[in-house]
Amino acid sequence: MKATGRNIERGREMRNQTQFALCIIGGLLLLGTSYAGGVSTIVLIHSFLHSLAALAPFYLLIDIVLFFLWIIAWLGGLAVIIGGYLLTTSHIRLGKFIIAVAAGFGLISLVLVILWVLLTYGWGGLVILGWLLMHTSWALGLILTILARSTAH
Repeated sequence: MKATGRNIERGREMRNQTQFALCIIGGLLLLGTSYAGGVSTIVLIHSFLHSLAALAPFYLLIDIVLFFLWIIAWLGGLAVIIGGYLLTTSHIRLGKFIIAVAAGFGLISLVLVILWVLLTYGWGGLVILGWLLMHTSWALGLILTILARSTAH
């Protein structure tokens, strides 16, 4: 009976190892590209929310929440690696949250950049191809971390 308990404990220790490896690779790709795109998205959200006068009584609360989200987004790839490590512990929800903030705002940034390129340059295939080649590591890092988060259990 004790051996079974130990095997179950070992099984828990080995949980989400593949997802952790994906987070390490994705986080290193994000660190290698000096990625902090989520920061500009949070600043954009801050500016938008502060332009709504009806939210004036809640500005302090909004600023506190956005500040903590900004710190996680600012850490970028390092936050993804930390979140990936937390996936292997009993803090899976916290790890998923950190990965979601670090990569989620980055995904929003990626969509905004694609829209900006499309609106600014049109469908010029050479411009988009050049942009994709310059940002392949960034996009691949985001995709790997989102994949790791979505498959973690």
